[in-house]
Amino acid sequence: MTPTSNLPALFSPRSVAVLGATAEVDRVGYNILASLLYGGFAGDIYPVHPRLGELQGLRVYPSLAAVPVPPDLAVIALNERATVAALKECGRLGVRAAVCLAGGYKETGPAGARLEAELVETAAQYGIALAGPNTLGLINTGANLYVTFYPLRLASGSVSLVSQSGGMGLTMLYKAMDEGLGIEKFVVVGNRSVLDVADYLAYLGDDPGTRAVGLFLEGVEDARRLVELAGRVNRVKPVVVYKAGEAAAAAYAALTHTGSMVGHHRLYLEACRQYGLYTVDSADRAVTALKALTTAPPAQGRRVAVVTHTAGPGIVLVDRLGAGGAVFPPLSPETEAAVKKVMGDTPPVVIKNPLDAAGLGLSPDVIGRLTAVLRADPAFDLVLVVFCQHPHWPFPSPQLASLSGSKPVVACYIATQAGVRAEQGVLAAAGVPVYNSLEAAAGAADALMWYGGRGN
Repeated sequence: MTPTSNLPALFSPRSVAVLGATAEVDRVGYNILASLLYGGFAGDIYPVHPRLGELQGLRVYPSLAAVPVPPDLAVIALNERATVAALKECGRLGVRAAVCLAGGYKETGPAGARLEAELVETAAQYGIALAGPNTLGLINTGANLYVTFYPLRLASGSVSLVSQSGGMGLTMLYKAMDEGLGIEKFVVVGNRSVLDVADYLAYLGDDPGTRAVGLFLEGVEDARRLVELAGRVNRVKPVVVYKAGEAAAAAYAALTHTGSMVGHHRLYLEACRQYGLYTVDSADRAVTALKALTTAPPAQGRRVAVVTHTAGPGIVLVDRLGAGGAVFPPLSPETEAAVKKVMGDTPPVVIKNPLDAAGLGLSPDVIGRLTAVLRADPAFDLVLVVFCQHPHWPFPSPQLASLSGSKPVVACYIATQAGVRAEQGVLAAAGVPVYNSLEAAAGAADALMWYGGRGN
């Protein structure tokens, strides 16, 4: 067995041992155990500590050897030297996967690199799928598996995230929660001693529960392998790349963070684009794109229609999307006639694209009917709907959700994040991603157009 062949044991174990479990609430070992329990893991959980009898309602075992059967997964919450010894014991006892949380390895210098080499040798000898070291951990919502020292629960979904940074991984997770975006799998790769970003990406590329993958990268040694693999995965499911490390100071920070060699930032991004990968420059934009790509169908071109009840947002969208290559064709005579049928023979506005319905557009029914008209026009590949929150005029969510057809619709509800939360579910179920800012809506539309043309 090789480490990569044991990836199923890493993400879908039947049993988990926590080495370094403790009663001290401010320690990593306590929070790993709490995370497993709070997440609802249904398999066997074995806390390991040499002197404790019970933790968080579970029997504690004095050693890994005392556990009744070798667990599929060992989570090692010990210091860097004890982690090396613990991994060797895992190998001797037949444990197939491990998460090594401690830092203090190659990112700290030659002595740490020697310790890390022992981890690599042990994992290779026993075929252990080793995540880390120096990692926040991983999540598989489909198995209710939460192996991080930040206890939380996520909505299940079809997006998987791979991050080289725990903090950036959490940034994307919290943004996904705000956006109502469900997560399938999540892993922080840390130092990538045994399993690299490409290994996880290959696994997720074949994972039936994953429909899109988001990557946060500081740097990898074999960039060509990763980009070529991501390009192949991208043919069947979108891969969104957020690459950090443009500045020299950032490159040094990456080297001392996870031991990552950043490489030339612009060349890296250009290679991603050549393989059709959608690249972003923030965690927010990554989540925005992933939400769009797993909610709506891709756009078959860059011809955009906008409908709103207030003109300014339409102008802003033309600016933002136009800079990325989107075009805003005029309405056809047939579409103009259909718009007048909705608004009356003498509408109080100029019939054009973007379409500002003014006061009539405060009616959700009018906005819904106008969206249907624009969506039916073959001159458009995507329709953007902008509506401002108001206490007496409800959002047009039922109207947008009732539309049929395969052309993407993106909704921008100008409101607080809390103001759109109740709308997210009904619209997502209908294939309409909704955002509460023009910038996010424009980013979503851009991602759908990019993926529809694979960057062309």
